Amino acid sequence: MIKDIKNLLNQVAIINKKNEEILDATGGRFNMFKICGVNHYENTHSAIIAEFLNPNGTHGLKSKLLECFIEMLGDKFNIKDFNSSRASVETEHYTGDGRIDILIEDNQNKAIIIENKIYASDQSEQLKRYDRYAQQQYKNGYQILYLTLDGQEASEQSGEGVNYFPISYKDIINWLESCVSIATRYPIVRETIIQYINHLKQLTNQDMDTNEIIEVLSKIENLRTAKAISQNYSSTFDALANKHFNPKMEEFANEKGLEFNYELSEELYIRFHLVNPNWQGKCWIGFTFEGNRCHYGLCNNPNSYRISDENRKILRKNLEGKGILNPKVSEWWPFYAQFTNLNIDAWESDIINSDKFFNDCKEKIETLLDAMEGIDL
Repeated sequence: MIKDIKNLLNQVAIINKKNEEILDATGGRFNMFKICGVNHYENTHSAIIAEFLNPNGTHGLKSKLLECFIEMLGDKFNIKDFNSSRASVETEHYTGDGRIDILIEDNQNKAIIIENKIYASDQSEQLKRYDRYAQQQYKNGYQILYLTLDGQEASEQSGEGVNYFPISYKDIINWLESCVSIATRYPIVRETIIQYINHLKQLTNQDMDTNEIIEVLSKIENLRTAKAISQNYSSTFDALANKHFNPKMEEFANEKGLEFNYELSEELYIRFHLVNPNWQGKCWIGFTFEGNRCHYGLCNNPNSYRISDENRKILRKNLEGKGILNPKVSEWWPFYAQFTNLNIDAWESDIINSDKFFNDCKEKIETLLDAMEGIDL
């Protein structure tokens, strides 16, 4: 089996190298969105998408891109006679108890609400709150869309009972590819759309032609080998963490008087947390890397202890202006924020070949430790 695995990996590596050479030869790696750091920042992606959807946007194509978006939704779109030509688009729309990522309103009291999730988790009853707001504001109809990298559904606590549709960034790519032909006579807009499509393909791992790889893997003699590789894929990252990261973090934890705990969960995602003995097991600093939902922060177990409102106020004040943690409310995570996704590039550049990831974690841990100074649990 080991010989079969090495042989299959060599075949795939050859194809992958050829794809890499094509990208180098055609300039396919050049992308201003990636250069400017437009990766996991949801607000930035929301602003870009909203600008394309805006009939009054600087692209000059009026409502054509919004109409194309609605057409792309097909049966998922349930608003009759939405007036795209008279629509307005707003990001970070304040509802009174939350902010809608993208809000599209027409002049007939109808709306499209888009909640954009890349790596962040749902806030408490998030879609339910938006649904209640929409029921009051848009008597003639509204549509809630839940946008994620892979089209997954919202958490039960957020979306249960809400009539929403999940869409993916693959849907966004399909829409934008149709927009390219619409923008044919607008070269700057067209090329910008193409650049953003390429960036999203990198973000969703679609930036290479996989047909040859699929052809190799689909050969019957390779299927068992491919399955064996797949079954051990997540465990490989566990081995890398134990070799390149955990010893450093454990040493740092000991210096700070903390206990370091690491695990590869039953669901095969990586997480670790640090415990301060003075906190009496009531809370801890946690990092979780679960697929596209990656976050860190201060945790507690709501079944046995919850940080008091008074301590929340102190922590919020202590964390204000730090530029590291964006406080959000969750029963398990009274203070948390999104964090870098551990994709393969990050493992190579930030963990195996440098201490960047380790230093980022240290900085965040020290900020939380400073914020906890003087907190009486």
